Amino acid sequence: MTKDPGERFGKFAESISAGLRGGFPGDLAACFVVIWTLLSRIPLPKSWWPEKVPKGDRALALAPLAGGLLGVTGGISAVVIRSAGGSSLVSAWTAAAVYFLAGWSLHLDGWGDLWDGIGSGRRGDALREIMKDSRLGSFGGASLVLAFGLWTSLLASVNPHLRFSACVISAASARFAEDCAAFYGRYPWEEGMAKGWVDAFSSCDLFVSALCLLPFALLSPLRAALCAALSALVGFSFALLMNRRLGGVNGDVLGASAVAAEIVSLAVWALW
Repeated sequence: MTKDPGERFGKFAESISAGLRGGFPGDLAACFVVIWTLLSRIPLPKSWWPEKVPKGDRALALAPLAGGLLGVTGGISAVVIRSAGGSSLVSAWTAAAVYFLAGWSLHLDGWGDLWDGIGSGRRGDALREIMKDSRLGSFGGASLVLAFGLWTSLLASVNPHLRFSACVISAASARFAEDCAAFYGRYPWEEGMAKGWVDAFSSCDLFVSALCLLPFALLSPLRAALCAALSALVGFSFALLMNRRLGGVNGDVLGASAVAAEIVSLAVWALW
């Protein structure tokens, strides 16, 4: 593998250029339908499902795009309720409820499972068994309360004129964090649902993931850049921790890193 950034960027450009010559728009749409179906509870027409399903890592690279669009649901809800005379806290909780129903629930599931595992004090396969348990423990339950409490409190502290942008950019950045975790992590077992998503996730996939943030960054470039940088740090940190403790990164770790990164991103908006 080349270590020259210029050469590496050239390879990325060649890969994208080859995709453009080989039916890239349709392939991009197929990847988006797959990742949207995974991350969102908002259904798409069945006819949109691709005949040839793209590889998991390539679909995962578009997670920030899907995340930003999901953030639109929460952002619009916050703006509508606030415009109707609702308090900042009421609008924030309404946004959280809508966002939860739209798809945030998937990441919260991983967040709760991870904290149940961490709270057990176990490692390796013993930690895996705790995380796979469908029952919610005390650590998992408390973590969900904290996630909702921090998310709503931070959003309520954001300037009302910036709440839509905060929801959208934070949601997109959160999915970038899980892509960073997938890139830096390794799948801990020989088989599993997320194996092809994590083990195959390449530097080119991460580059595409970063590009997916650009449309949302137009809402507030400086804040978006800071949110992306902090989210990347969160993703890499989760991967580093779980590579040591669990033996790698699975779907629960990806989801948990997204929740943590979104809270950090909202803190940027609340404090700035």
